[in-house]
Amino acid sequence: MVDPERLASETLLRCGQPRLANGRAIDVERIARDFCKVEVMYISDLNPSGKSLLGLYAPMMNAIMVNCDNIQVRQRFTIAHEIGHVQLEHGPGNAQSMFELPDLETFECTEEDDGFSGTDDRFTGLRRRAEIRANQFAAHLLMPAGLVREVWRQENGTRNA
Repeated sequence: MVDPERLASETLLRCGQPRLANGRAIDVERIARDFCKVEVMYISDLNPSGKSLLGLYAPMMNAIMVNCDNIQVRQRFTIAHEIGHVQLEHGPGNAQSMFELPDLETFECTEEDDGFSGTDDRFTGLRRRAEIRANQFAAHLLMPAGLVREVWRQENGTRNA
C-alpha cells in the first residue's frame, strides 16, 4: 500500500512544487490540471446524489468537482483531497474513459468524510480508509515540511527552524 505522505512528496517533486502568486501556498489547481491531467470544475450547491458534497472525483469525466459555495481555503483542501483520490486510486493521468468503465464510479466527499484521521482507520471500512488516505495526502500536499519551515523562517526572521 502506498504511503500518502510519500506519494504527496513525490507528486510535489515531480511537478516542481508549483506555488500560488503569494509564493507561500501550493497551487493545487495547477497540480490537478497540469500534472494529473484532470479538469477542476467549480459548482454551486454540489449535490448530484441528493447529499451536499464538498467535492468529488469523477474518473469517468476525468474531473474534480468542487463546491464553490465553500470558502477558498476549504476549496483548496478539497482539490488536494480529490488529487489524493486521483493519485492513490488511479495514478496521474490514468483515469479511464467513461466507455471503459463498468459502472459510473465517483469518489464523493462530504463534510462527514473530512473528519476522519489516521486514528479512525482501524474502525472503518474500505471507503473510510480511502477518505482517510486522501485526507493524509492532502495535508502533506498543501503543507510540505520544507515550505512550512520556509514560511516559519520568513515570519520569525530566523534561520534555524
